[in-house]
Amino acid sequence: MNYRLYIIYYRVSLEKEYRMMYRIGICDDEEACRIEISESIRNIALKNDIEVKIIQYESGIQVMDCEKPDILILDIEMEHIDGLEVRDLLEQTDNEVLIIFCTSHDEIMSKAYGRNVTDFIKKPVREEEIEKKLLHAINIINRRVKWICLNTISGLTKFKISDIVYGIAQGRYLKIYMLDGSEYFITDKGVSQLYEMLKDMNFARISRSVIINFENVNTIGDEMIMTDGVKLKSSRRMKKQIQEDFFNYMCKVARVTSLDKGTQPFVVCDG
Repeated sequence: MNYRLYIIYYRVSLEKEYRMMYRIGICDDEEACRIEISESIRNIALKNDIEVKIIQYESGIQVMDCEKPDILILDIEMEHIDGLEVRDLLEQTDNEVLIIFCTSHDEIMSKAYGRNVTDFIKKPVREEEIEKKLLHAINIINRRVKWICLNTISGLTKFKISDIVYGIAQGRYLKIYMLDGSEYFITDKGVSQLYEMLKDMNFARISRSVIINFENVNTIGDEMIMTDGVKLKSSRRMKKQIQEDFFNYMCKVARVTSLDKGTQPFVVCDG
């Protein structure tokens, strides 16, 4: 069985240095419905000044076999694999995909709830309803995790900020190292530029050529030992400030942890 995968990019605004790109999937075995929802999403993106990548899936099989979206607008009644089966498979394999079910039958909705199901859209679809449900899902993503889009040798790439371990200047490029062991050359940002973008997100500059993510530091001293085991040297001039910044970061983590769990902070902080 041959399926075509439709991918549409909408670059809405070039004013900001970087933007979050949301991957919006539409899974429906009716082409007319996919086209109608795609057009609505394009209008919504333009209206709300957001950047989206629209992926059209002709079947539930295609959702499982191809690139996964951040948000999936999913028809319930489809051949081969219906929307409920796709939901179950995604919950087993990918907990990050948010699902907005789309159906013309109210009685099916009672069976369609799930851990990552955020909303329902009734057919025939209305752009106003899609906008409300889509923006709600985007807000969930924004609260749940922070991302950054950077230009790499391969093109514009979305990175989960907490997964960046450290970055090192190498020649004309900045090379960043990720938690999963992958490495990327950033083509349009140097150490200073990336640090300015991330300094409020627990990143520190430890020398002229290196930035690190405090979330991924195991040991701090004469050397920084990262979670991947790599040892990084800090400059003598910056050493005291780095230690103070790391201590403040740990205090912040302690306060958040104690608030979440109702316990005393595990780091004693002044002030």
